[in-house]
Amino acid sequence: MKINLSKHTLIFYSILAPFIIFGSIYNLLGIISGTSTVISFGAFALFGFVLLPALLVSTYRQNRCTISDDRISIGKKDYVFNSYAVSIVEKYLPIKERPLFSLFRKQYANLIIREKSGGQIVLNKDLEISVQNIEKMKEFLAV
Repeated sequence: MKINLSKHTLIFYSILAPFIIFGSIYNLLGIISGTSTVISFGAFALFGFVLLPALLVSTYRQNRCTISDDRISIGKKDYVFNSYAVSIVEKYLPIKERPLFSLFRKQYANLIIREKSGGQIVLNKDLEISVQNIEKMKEFLAV
């Protein structure tokens, strides 16, 4: 099973990305030509057309998850089921702590990976995916 653990975040920022990229290119060209009246300088104001796509790609690569029969791989790290215990824990969040892109959900899930030998938590990751995908992950991890 292959899934991205931050799917909602990527979709949210991918919708905003074209506007930020166009605005930053327009702002940079205006400052270079001296015709812009915009005085705001900053990373996203001037170089958003480079930084935002780079952040989207790195977020995608770091949250890419592959679940196989004997291991789970997140980003470039592999967690073998013989050495690590994998679980999905659901929690309730009050409205002030909910993410901007999913305000109406009450239950949120975390992927927790623990060492079997010491019980130490190695990874605690928010799952920003749909409820159906969380259920599929639970079924696949239970097998």
